[in-house]
Formats: sequence, structure tokens, C-alpha cells
Amino acid sequence: MTETLQDLRREIDETDDALHALVMRRAELAERVGRVKAESGEKQVFRPVRETQIMRRLLQNHKGNLSKDFIIRLWREIIGACTALQTPMTVAVFMPERGMGNLELTRAYFGSTAALLPCKSVNLVLKELTQGEADFAVLSLQDDQSCWWYALAQERRRAVAVFAKLPMTGAADNGRIVFALGKVPFESSGDDRTLLVVETDGSISLGTLDLVLKAGGIATNAIYDSFSPDMTRKAYLFEVEGFLESDDARLAAVVKKEDGKIIMTRVIGGFPAPFV
Repeated sequence: MTETLQDLRREIDETDDALHALVMRRAELAERVGRVKAESGEKQVFRPVRETQIMRRLLQNHKGNLSKDFIIRLWREIIGACTALQTPMTVAVFMPERGMGNLELTRAYFGSTAALLPCKSVNLVLKELTQGEADFAVLSLQDDQSCWWYALAQERRRAVAVFAKLPMTGAADNGRIVFALGKVPFESSGDDRTLLVVETDGSISLGTLDLVLKAGGIATNAIYDSFSPDMTRKAYLFEVEGFLESDDARLAAVVKKEDGKIIMTRVIGGFPAPFV
């Protein structure tokens, strides 16, 4: 029997109705989760590790001609909307000029329900996050303003950490390196990259420092940025393979071995391995 256009359209309508019913069901469950969290006193509504694990499971089951980029965008929107039913989200975004892409990357990750606060300076973004109304922040590197990642390494008491690299599929179209930050703990999702700040007294070259870290079991993937706190000291932002914490014994051993050449090592967060 040959199927007709009318038959296919009827099946599409039935599928749309079923999809809509499931989306409503998911929203209802999200609201119930919010009530249970409130009753138990749990304050952390946004769970980036949980969301990452959901995305990985869905992508593993994905097949057909729809692109993974579309699937990621679709589910980020659904997850963001369901999270907003539990608590509204406000994101401070570094946006000194139009067309740099940070707003678009932020919207793709947090969804259209999140309120965005475009900020023209890095300092204003951090102020909104630590003292203002923002729940999260989006910052990029090489912006010729204040070195936010070094400031983050100095302010451990604020408990602000990087938890995502945008977009989740890898580098942005314009090559910018963009991160999402918030007052959420850096937790392992099972396949992660750690952001490690290393400060030296200036007597050790970057190449040597990279070799020293690798020899100590710290598998560096990339060196994102550098900063000079004064005329002698140097600080570097490394991407490290896997999940790492600031009190990792390997870091302590490297610092001890270099006998004063390494002044400070500090994990400022990290992000799940990019979806490919």
C-alpha cells in the first residue's frame, strides 16, 4: 500500500501531539523537583554536571540526519526553560561591542528564558556575579582588559568557578575562547578538562614549565593565556586533561620539586569535554 501525503501529515500531527505532551510532562517533573529541593533545603538548583550527563546520554542515542548541533541547541533550550521553572536565571555577559558573539553563545547555552545583562567591562561582569543580581557570568579571553582568570585564582573564598566552555561542541566560530562561571562547585562529569592557573617567579620558561607539569603527571592540553602580575612574576592559564583539584598531590609535588620557582597553583574550575 502506497502511503499518501495526507497519511504522512496525519502521522506528523500525532507525533507533534505526543512530543508536546512529553515536554509538558518534563516541565511538570522539573517543578516537582524544585519543590522537593525547597523542602529539603537544597539551594543549588542549577546542576551543570547533571545537565552534561543528560546531554551525553541523549547524543549517544541520536541517529538520523538531524545535526548534533541542532539536538544540543534544542535540549539546551528545554533544559534551560525547565530550570527556570524552579528559579529564574540571570547571566552577566562580557559584551563591550556588538558582533563579538558572546550574547549568542550565552543564549545557546542557557536558553531564551534566561535574563542577560550585557556588560562593557570584565570588572562589571565580576561585580554583577559576586555582588549584584547575576547568577552566572560569561567571559572570554584575550580581551585586553583585566585578567579575570588570575583574579579568580586569588579569590578562593568567593567560591566562583568556571563550569562550561562555550559552545559545548568546541571553539566558537570566530575562534574566541569563552567560558561560563558561577557560584557552583567544579565537579567531575566523567570526561572533563580542568583550568589550572600556575604562577611562577619568572625564572622558569613557559616551555620548561609545561614539561615540568607533564613530567609530574599533569597532562596539559593547551596554554590559553598569560599574565604578568609585576615585572618579574608570570602567570599562565592551562587546560589539563581530566578532572583535577587544587589539593591534588601531584601539584604539591611539582611545587616542592621546583623549590620556589612555582609560587602558586590553583584550579579555577573546568568544563566537560566538548561534544563531537
